[in-house]
Amino acid sequence: MSQRCSFCRAPAKQVDKIVSGTHFNICSDCIRTCLAVLDGETGTGWTITTSPQRCDNCDRRPSEGYRHLMNRATYSPRICERCIRTFTEALLRELPTLEDDWQAIIHSVFETDEDIAEMEADIPEEEQPDVSGEEALPALGPVSTETQDAIEDLTQSFFSELEGGAQLAVQTQPAAIRLKGELKKPLGVLFDMGDTLLSHLIFDSEAGTGAVLKIANNPKGYTVADIHKRLEKMNRDLVPRREHAMVEFHPHIVQRHVYEALHITFDRDAEAVERVFWRAAMQWDREPGVEDMLAVLRDHDIPMGIVSNAAFCGNTLWWEVERQGLADYFRFLMSSADYWVRKPHPLLMETAAAKLDLEPAQVWYVGNSPQYDIAAAHSVGMGAVWYNRLEAPCDGPDPHVEVKSWREFIALFKQYLEA
Repeated sequence: MSQRCSFCRAPAKQVDKIVSGTHFNICSDCIRTCLAVLDGETGTGWTITTSPQRCDNCDRRPSEGYRHLMNRATYSPRICERCIRTFTEALLRELPTLEDDWQAIIHSVFETDEDIAEMEADIPEEEQPDVSGEEALPALGPVSTETQDAIEDLTQSFFSELEGGAQLAVQTQPAAIRLKGELKKPLGVLFDMGDTLLSHLIFDSEAGTGAVLKIANNPKGYTVADIHKRLEKMNRDLVPRREHAMVEFHPHIVQRHVYEALHITFDRDAEAVERVFWRAAMQWDREPGVEDMLAVLRDHDIPMGIVSNAAFCGNTLWWEVERQGLADYFRFLMSSADYWVRKPHPLLMETAAAKLDLEPAQVWYVGNSPQYDIAAAHSVGMGAVWYNRLEAPCDGPDPHVEVKSWREFIALFKQYLEA
């Protein structure tokens, strides 16, 4: 099978060069597009994403200080800006006549010399990617005249904007509430769970798997590393399928493919095993002011529910909501793992509205992810409320309204009650 770019799906013969990362390939055209998007330009299908998943090359999260990009038009892998810089420097070795201009672009898009040195000093030596040899990044052949022309155009465009005083950093949303389109008075409200109602503080999969192995019958002595190796292999195949089809894989099915294949058994049911993992791996806290907000909605007889994209069953999520003292505010919790589809699929949202005995247009859906939560609300005509306490750039459809805190949400809700 011919090698393809994992981001634009172009075969090797249709692009100038393809560089191999840890779990994906990226072509020189997509590398240039990444640089342009980080520089504030637009690229068809490309977005700077703020969802918390890891970079598919180096496993870093956005919370570690790196912007991540993906091509939503092709449901591509994610790549962080540090890996983009690494791949760009590999291309630079083949473009000596343009090196000064490219280095100027790299340093303006990413960091200053001092910041780059500090960033690299924070990364353990064994984790730093090795780009010095052909084994890590294969040597790149000659680059076509067309490619060099395109690079020069990008360079000229960049310096023209710089001389004109353009702001190159990604702009955050203004602090005030921004209304977009028509938002109607809500008769019911649905919420996302993670980083909306509850702050996700820690996910330590090794601790979770270690706890599970302590209650397992493990005749062949498999280790945490063995289990994660099998999971990683499965995820490389299944996660892109899941994102493309908007379907969810129930965690107990995943458990069977992992543990049964390794001859590991348990003397308790799958849900109990899942709970052992959750308790050891996860740490959550309530979002600031969330209970005050829920109390206001309850005092006005607004029915509420939770709809979450999760690789855990609803009973496990509900256990956490109860542990946080918030369960009494909600009629139900829906985990995508129990309903086969995941946000932004409209079926999940239609079912949630029906469980409130309301039409979707009578409901607000509140979540922190534009590409999942806001898109899900729009898919069925719900009011789309973006909870953006961290003031992240929008990486999906525009919401009807954006709030930075639950205090702002309460003010918004009361404004609509009085309308």
